[in-house]
Amino acid sequence: MAHFEVRISGEGLAEINGEPLVPAPGQSVHEAVLDRLQQYAEQRAAAVAATVNDGPGESHFVLEVSPDGSSRVLDPTDPAHRAPEPQPLPTPAPGPAPAPTTVPAPASAPAPTLVPAPAPVPAPAPTSAIALAVARARAAATAPPAPAPAPPPPPPSRSLPAELAEQITRINALATTGRLEEASAEATALRERLTSSAGTEHPDALEARAMEAYLAHLRGDHREATVLALSVARILCGAGDPQAPAAVARAAAAWQRLEDDRAAEIHGNELLHMWGRLHSSGRLSAADEQLAHRVRTQMEDLSAYV
Repeated sequence: MAHFEVRISGEGLAEINGEPLVPAPGQSVHEAVLDRLQQYAEQRAAAVAATVNDGPGESHFVLEVSPDGSSRVLDPTDPAHRAPEPQPLPTPAPGPAPAPTTVPAPASAPAPTLVPAPAPVPAPAPTSAIALAVARARAAATAPPAPAPAPPPPPPSRSLPAELAEQITRINALATTGRLEEASAEATALRERLTSSAGTEHPDALEARAMEAYLAHLRGDHREATVLALSVARILCGAGDPQAPAAVARAAAAWQRLEDDRAAEIHGNELLHMWGRLHSSGRLSAADEQLAHRVRTQMEDLSAYV
């Protein structure tokens, strides 16, 4: 695994392997470091490791960054995760110089004296945005249970046209047999056709969009699932539909699985905004209020690092 040395100064300057790194406009130095490490991983099609020294307190940790941008903290005491160190050359034993006409016989060089390595000192807790992965890894043992899977959209409260019902039945059959890519492609095509012919806010188009969001969730594409589910919830909230709180809850279930912190912050704020509107109109149940409170707490924790 390729290994890099990262140093971040208290003045917001950074360098990787001694090369200065200049953040893009509007980008923090920590985001710039993570982006550059991801580029190195993409170039190698493999994860890279970086020893990060983050001033001014010199927080020190080892971070692994994958080509997809995900990261995790490595155990610095594990020899497999240490950067390779230059090995000292043994010093030959002193002796008389050979005579000019004499070819010296080969001799084994004395083994170098090994000095025990100092015991590893625990690194101080990281305090910068780049160390978000560190904080998450350390909190994993005490984290609450993983979020429950997003519930499927409720069955339509009205009778569907025969053609639409037949297409939805076929999509469900594909999903049930594990053919999620085919099911998703058909759901997307159905949603696009219904949106084009009936409009984005038509109940049939919303039905197809909710199904598309759920299939994205089943495929593990939580970013797409969140975006689609939020669009359904946004329309239902604006229309005052009784199903709006349930739609926001489904969007929150997808949101809780996002790994992109910037996306989580943006979409989390939209969730809280919709819950605020529903709360003002007295349309939230006690369970909805508890879910909104949990998301608000997660957003507060997230803002401490982003």
